[in-house]
Formats: sequence, structure tokens, C-alpha cells
Amino acid sequence: MITNNIYRRNWLNLWLCLSISFFSVLPVFANEKFKQEIDSLNRILERESKPQNRIPILKRLAELNDFKPERLQYLLRQYDLSVRIDSKADIYNALENISNYYYNRMDQRDSLLFWIRKIDSVAHRNNEYPKALFIAKSFSCKDLIWKKDYETAMGEAMELYRIASEKQKEYGLICSSECLGLIYRAVSRDSDAVVAYQEGIDLLNNMTEKQCEQLHFSLSDKLDMQLRMISLQLESCYRVRLFEQAEQIADKYLALIKEQEKLNEEIGDTYPVKREYGLYYSLCVDLYTREGKIDRAKEALDSANVYAGNIFTDGDYAELVYLFSKASYYKATKDHVLALYYIDKILEVERLPDELQLKADILKEQGKLKEVMFLYDEIYSYDQAKNTETFLRQVNQLRTLHKINERESQSRELEYANKRMSHKQDQLLLSLSVIIILLVLLYVLYVYIRRAQRLKNELLHEKKSLLKSENRLIQERNSAEEASQMKSTFVANMSHEIRTPLNAIVGFSGLLIDGESSFEEKEEYSKVIRNNTDLLLTLINDVLDLSQMETGDMAFKMKRYSLLECCRKALDSIRYRIPEGVRLTFTPDQNSVVVYTDVLRLQQLLTNLLTNAAKFTTEGEINLSYKQEADGQNVRITVTDTGCGIPLDKQAAVFKRFEKLDDYKPGTGLGLSICSIIAERLGGSIFIDSSYTDGARFVLIHPCGGTSPEL
Repeated sequence: MITNNIYRRNWLNLWLCLSISFFSVLPVFANEKFKQEIDSLNRILERESKPQNRIPILKRLAELNDFKPERLQYLLRQYDLSVRIDSKADIYNALENISNYYYNRMDQRDSLLFWIRKIDSVAHRNNEYPKALFIAKSFSCKDLIWKKDYETAMGEAMELYRIASEKQKEYGLICSSECLGLIYRAVSRDSDAVVAYQEGIDLLNNMTEKQCEQLHFSLSDKLDMQLRMISLQLESCYRVRLFEQAEQIADKYLALIKEQEKLNEEIGDTYPVKREYGLYYSLCVDLYTREGKIDRAKEALDSANVYAGNIFTDGDYAELVYLFSKASYYKATKDHVLALYYIDKILEVERLPDELQLKADILKEQGKLKEVMFLYDEIYSYDQAKNTETFLRQVNQLRTLHKINERESQSRELEYANKRMSHKQDQLLLSLSVIIILLVLLYVLYVYIRRAQRLKNELLHEKKSLLKSENRLIQERNSAEEASQMKSTFVANMSHEIRTPLNAIVGFSGLLIDGESSFEEKEEYSKVIRNNTDLLLTLINDVLDLSQMETGDMAFKMKRYSLLECCRKALDSIRYRIPEGVRLTFTPDQNSVVVYTDVLRLQQLLTNLLTNAAKFTTEGEINLSYKQEADGQNVRITVTDTGCGIPLDKQAAVFKRFEKLDDYKPGTGLGLSICSIIAERLGGSIFIDSSYTDGARFVLIHPCGGTSPEL
């Protein structure tokens, strides 16, 4: 049968054989197809610039270049891009495959450990325990097994088990079970290997779909791991003569192979099922031969022969099992020639104790004792070398332990010295503590005094704030009272100003229809009705305009316009209101002046000023004039009258709402307030020329708007 040492061959050899045996049965054009896919992906990779799109391409290229040096380059590029976009899943995938790459090379343990530490660092930084970490640690453990350093491998396997148990990571427990199974097989503890493999298989069977999805663990990956462990469990089981259990395991093994075969058909998986069938039947041959069931062994051998040949390659684990089972079968059937033939084919690949022992048993049955002695010498030499190697390794471990004990002794002495130093430090600390407590008390007292002073200052500040608030409330109350008074005045004025023209309109309307009135009298009545109608309309317009201006609802349509034309229209609109004995004159600038304005609002402003002048002028002159200022930026428009004038102490108040100098004159006191708002909206200003004393002079400063008007 195949011994532990056969299985301890480089793991790369096993998977190389799997790949070679599978691809050897593919048509020749399949390799060409893969080459075309590689070329196509490389072209796409050159054109693609986004890292998230390049990563899947690099993954596929790494898969297509399995067991080739190019695989490492693609994986390193995948890792760099994954780090750049901080994709943890892709980072772990790249690190896992890079570790696998170095694991499959026997002389690259330093590189393998470097990348395992890289995974450990990333996982520690993110405070997580991903699948990649456990896979990489299992690579390190298996690498030690192939190097026959079983003691260190056992230590790493137990550490892997401890971490997985503490963090409750099922996949880590599965990896540790597989590693423990390999170690137990290597040291001929097959009964323990059966238990270890069963624990791993049970954990795999109990994994839910959700857990598999979280681990990115496909059904194909799961079946691959189950097949790998159950085949080794089957061999270990019948080695310790647990035949009934071994047959049950064989049935489960066959069911898994069929499930994998079905998966191959459904999703196009490339798992080498035929090789697995060949391995299964070869193990059954060995099982039934050991049980003495030669007929069933013959049936299994016939089935194994069907899968032998091109699905096995030289050195493949499955081929070695196949050859060993045939040698065992023919030895049991006393066909020593064929038994020696097949055992010699194994010995051409490697000479291990189990194969040498089987050949010695065959030769012993033939009576060739001299050759048997040579084989026993070789077996003894192998065991002696193995024991010597183990002894040297254990000596090195003892030396390491001695150094550790020596360091522990030094550590204890240092600890004692530290304790004495600590005692002195405690005394010093006590003294410092007393000083610090005193300082703290002084500081607390200082803080208390500062806080009391601060509270006092805050109270004073609060008192001042309350006084300011009280004064502000008094001012606001006075303002409210003033506004209320203004409202009352406005209502009274409005009542009077509306009632007076309405009474005149009603009264003179009645006289118009009186047949006894002459034509001249009726014409005079019509004039009175017209004047009072205009007064009433002006009153209503003033109230509405002021309301719209204060709420911002009045729109100003600005454009360039001739000031001369605007002034003439304003003069024409109030000419009929000029009392007899009063001259209405106009003094324009010699140069043409264009203003950027809302012509209707400017005309309204001038009309209000002229109307106001007509109201308070009984004789003399009312003059409208304008002149462009020297800088050419503004024009000065003046309305001058020879009326009663405005006292200096009231000139600042005339632009307020409802302000009237003479309560006996008609009007609401809104006209000049509207003029002030319009002037401001037009970008200008209005004021009273206090230097003029022969009446009143209102001055409007208005921005100019160019040289040619838009009419």
C-alpha cells in the first residue's frame, strides 16, 4: 500500500499531476483556446484604465497561467490595484494566491512566510479573521510537513486550531483538521488521522449556503476539499483495520465523486473526475485485499483498470496508489511476478519503507532471503536516518528551550531588581503625591476665587444687559405709540381727505343737473368736480403706491430716456392745478440729458413735487429745472417755488409718512415719502436746499444713462 511518505511528497507534485492528467485528455485545440483567451485578455487589459475593471481580468489571467512564473506577476499587479482602491476582498484573494504560489515551490519558505505575515497584518489592521488567513497558515503548516518537521508543524496546526476556536471561525477549524490529519498520517497515527479528517468533513457538511457566500466559498471549492480529505481518511481507516467504517467512508467518497461529476456537467467545472474515480477504485482494491475479499478486490481492480492509463501521470499520487494496490492484490493472489513488476514501478519513482517492506514480503514468499536482507538493510538505514534527523531536530529544540530557560532566569533576576526599584519609586511617588495634593488644593482655591470673581462680573454684565433691554423696550414702546399715533392721524386725515372731495363731487353733481344753472356755472361746476376727482384719485394712488413700494411688489422698468421729454410731460400733467397769479416755468440744460430710469416713476416723482409746490404757492413762480453735473455721472433736478417755505426744524421730517406742515391744507402727507422711496429705487437721492429762503427748493440727484435715449 501507499505509505505516509508517499503522501508527504511535495503538494505541488500532486496538483501538477492533477492539472497535467486532466489536460492530457483534452483535445489539442483546448490549449490553443486558452492561449487565445490569454492574448485577448492582455489586449483588453492594455486598453482598460479603471482598477475595478482591471482586477477581474488579472484574476482570470492568473488562473490561466497556473503553475507558470507569469502567474506571480499577474497576482502582484492584482494586489497593487486592490490596495489602491481599498478592496479588501480582492486584497485577500491576491495575497492568498501569492502565498499558494510560493507554497508550491519547496525552496521558497521565506517568501511564503513574508506573504503570510502580510495577510496577518492586513487582517489585524481590520480586526478580522478572513478565510485567506487560515488558508495561508495551513500552507505554512503543510510546508513543514513536506519538510518532515512534524514537531513544528504540529505546533502551527494547534495554534491554527486555537485561533479558529477562540474566534469561532469554522473554516479555520476545517483547515486545522486537515493539517492535523496530514501530521497524524505522517507519524503513523492513522486512527487519530481518521478522527481529525472526520471533524473537518463534518464542519464542511454543516456549513450553510450563507456561510459559504460570506467566505466566497463555492460548491466546487467545498467538494474539492471534501474529496481531498475523505480519500485520505479512507486510506487511514483501513490501515488501522477499521474495515466496516472504511466501507462506509468509501460509499460517501463515491457519492461525492458523483456529485462533483454532476457539477462538472451543470456549470462546466474542470475538476478531474476520472482521476478521482481511478483513485477511489484503487483504494477499494487495497481495502478489499486487506479484508480478504478477493472477489470484490478483483471487481474494484477491473474498474480501476478502466480509468488507468492516460488519466494518471508519472509520480501522480493516484497512480502510485493504483500501482501499490495492484502489487498488494497480486501478492494476495500469489502472482508474485506481477506483484514484483508493479512494486518495482513504484520504487523507480521513490524508495520508501512501506513499498520496500511489501517487496521484501513478496521476495520472502519466493524464498529469496538474500534480497530480503538487502531490503531490510535499506529500510533500517531509512529509519535510522529518519530517527537521526528527528533526534537532531529535538536536540535543537532542547537547545532552544535551554536558551529560553536561561532568558527566563535572567528575566526573573531583572524582575527582582525592578521590584526593588519599584519600591523606591513608590516612596518617591508618595512624596510627590503629597506635594501634588497640596498643589491641587491651592489650585482648587485659586479656581474657586476666580470663579466667584467671574460670577460677579457675569452678574454685573447681566445687570447692564437688563438695563439695555429695558431701555430698548422703552424705545420700542415709544415707537409703537408713535406708530399708533401716526395711524390715528392717517385715519383721521384719510377720513377728512376722502370726505371733502366726495362731498364736493356729490354736491356739484347735483347742481349740474339743476336746470336753473347757466352754462358758465355748469362749466365751473364741472371744473370743480374734475379737480376733486383728481384729488381723490391722487390720494388713492399715493396710498397704493406707498404700500407696493414698502412690500417690494412694485416693479421698476428701467431704460434710457430723455429727461427733457419726461419733464415736459410732468409739467403738462399739473399745469391746470397752478393757481392764478403763479407762473410755471421750465429751465432745461442746454445739453441733451439722457437718464437710465423708470420714466413713469420719475414723472410721478416730479408731478408730486410740482403738485406740492402748487399747493403752497399763491403768487410768484414755480420753476422746474435740471442741469448735468460736471462729472457727467449725475443730473441735478430742482423744483423751486416762492411759497411759504419749510422751516429748518421741519425740513428733516417732511419725507416721513403722514407728515403735514399745515393740517388745513389738503393731502395725506404721503407724497414726499413716496418721492423719497422712488428716488432711492432709481439710484438717486432727494433733499431740501436749506440755503434757499424765498420759498422751498427740492433737489433730486439722478444718475445719467448715456447720450441717446431709447424712445
